[in-house]
Amino acid sequence: MLSDKQIRMLQILDKQVSNCRRCGLSNNGHCVPTWSSNSKYVIIGQAPSHIDIRKKTFFNGRTGDILINELGGSGFKASQFLMLNSVQCGTNGVNPGIDELDNCVDFVRKYIKVIQPEKVLCLGNYAKYVFTKDTLGVLRRRGKYEEFDLGNNIIVPVFFTINPSYCLYNEEHGLRMLKEDIKLFKDTEFQRYNNWLLSAEDFLV
Repeated sequence: MLSDKQIRMLQILDKQVSNCRRCGLSNNGHCVPTWSSNSKYVIIGQAPSHIDIRKKTFFNGRTGDILINELGGSGFKASQFLMLNSVQCGTNGVNPGIDELDNCVDFVRKYIKVIQPEKVLCLGNYAKYVFTKDTLGVLRRRGKYEEFDLGNNIIVPVFFTINPSYCLYNEEHGLRMLKEDIKLFKDTEFQRYNNWLLSAEDFLV
């Protein structure tokens, strides 16, 4: 259960994302990360779809249905996750550029620091960029955890898997990989890290 302080910090970040005009993607509309007071994990996707932007929630449409179904099949509830993307604005179906990714990485990492997740699930190449600063194929890293330092010795365990959109083009193979990976993500436990909360200075933009 998130503390009142964490919730206030998340609300500040939500407002900053809503008002962000760091790049031209903001002209396409944005989708503020979704979370609840019960969020203890993080999921990072690529970018919000036009349906996400219209509904103001993440992971709608066919790929979203695949993800939510696989999470539910492993015993997860959506309310257990902070859901966000490598970029929070629409891309009109085009992969985000490096400059656009860099504009959003700071927001993504701040959300992670506030949530203090037990673990993070990264969906695909562009979500991986948040931690690795490259968009090389995720398949070479999928199915395993890696630990990343977010600064100030804040270590977070991150699990890489495919973007659910892969399942649209490689249904049998993709669904099998996603199912296996989400099960492994669920079954591997980590101790939650403490004392991550940011100071007021961390929210200056």
